[in-house]
Amino acid sequence: MNTPRKILATMIAIAFMNVAMAADNADVKVKASVLNNCKINSTNDINFGALDPAVASDNTASSSVIFTCTKNVDYVLNADNGSHFDNASGKRRMKGADSNYLPYSLAQSSFTGQGMGFTNPITVALSASVQGSDYRDLPADNYLDTLHLTITP
Repeated sequence: MNTPRKILATMIAIAFMNVAMAADNADVKVKASVLNNCKINSTNDINFGALDPAVASDNTASSSVIFTCTKNVDYVLNADNGSHFDNASGKRRMKGADSNYLPYSLAQSSFTGQGMGFTNPITVALSASVQGSDYRDLPADNYLDTLHLTITP
């Protein structure tokens, strides 16, 4: 014998079972992309110091560039021709105050490799040279050029 309360309880239980059977689910994807990126962290000047025209020997000087790149990304580091490049001779030049120039050359102006991540900096050495014959008859002065470095992933 079913009492109205038992019938009501049974109906409510059946209703909850139908609700439970009507449940659904879905997936949500979580996404991100890591960019190919490189950043120059620091550079040092190339400084030939005091050049003695009485001796006029060939001189070299070096510097370094420290940078980081996304892990495994291929990079290219380039040095431009400088601010005082002479198209006629094809030489980089440092300029003195009176528009006198001291030619110099870089041993290498382009470097390639693979990034090692931003916690593993890469150091590349820049080496430059001047010929004694190029400053033997230059006036005493401070000579300067600026190289622009570019790194691309």
